[in-house]
Amino acid sequence: MSNNELPLRVGIFLFDGADTTDYIGPYEVFSAVDYVSAKKPTMYQTARTLYNVFTVSETKKDLRAMAGGLIGGLVVRAEYDFNDCPEIDILVIPGGAITEELLANVNVISWLEDQSKNAAITLSVCTGAVLLAKTGLLSGLSATTHHLAFDKLLAIEPTIMLKKDERFVDNGHIITAAGVTAGYDAAMHIVYKTAGGNALLKAGEALEYGNAWKSIQRKLAGLPVHRTITNRCIKCGKCAKNCPFSAVVEGETQFHIQVERCVGIGPCAGLCPVGAIESSFQL
Repeated sequence: MSNNELPLRVGIFLFDGADTTDYIGPYEVFSAVDYVSAKKPTMYQTARTLYNVFTVSETKKDLRAMAGGLIGGLVVRAEYDFNDCPEIDILVIPGGAITEELLANVNVISWLEDQSKNAAITLSVCTGAVLLAKTGLLSGLSATTHHLAFDKLLAIEPTIMLKKDERFVDNGHIITAAGVTAGYDAAMHIVYKTAGGNALLKAGEALEYGNAWKSIQRKLAGLPVHRTITNRCIKCGKCAKNCPFSAVVEGETQFHIQVERCVGIGPCAGLCPVGAIESSFQL
């Protein structure tokens, strides 16, 4: 997905009993990318608005939110319903109280299926994977959900290859996140996929979240963040190919990391087959 297609329209599906963190987490992440403060700007900036985030429910009505496994207290109302919802580029399906009534709601399941097929990316958070499985779109795919919903997910779609230890699972078009707070991690991953490294770092700084924030904290403290490639390098090129920040360059006998570009959080260290990449700090 190129930056020429931005801003991307992020549609978050709400229903009665949706878990607050499941949808607020991604809402916060995508919104944080476009955070602007004239008085105290973030270290990393983005040139223009990257996401248009909105909520949608089946009908326009008050919806009770779930928090800590309990429904009630907080009441929300979506901006759009199924009839006037804009086109969606990134569909977010939260979990919460996934009742038999909700799973039997043909209008909801059909809408989720249609929207997911048309969207560039669909993200389910927590037990939202159960709703997504009901559409049939998880058939034969790797997926995850909240650990207490593993059995329910497989009961609906037995062909799912369940990844119990993953924070999120990326199938390309469809991404499933594990329980509750994993929605933050999956949304940050989508930010990187769709808008690049600076957007990821900006969201991490605004939210003070994840490895991006660890890197920024060190930079603010004047500490090094860059990694170093030692002479054990065998020039396989995996680091250069997968660096989100274009920080790796090829030398005559090995690859090297550009100090000014490296932020110390990319996948290179984990990909190196000979452990030639050393980090300045622990993730």
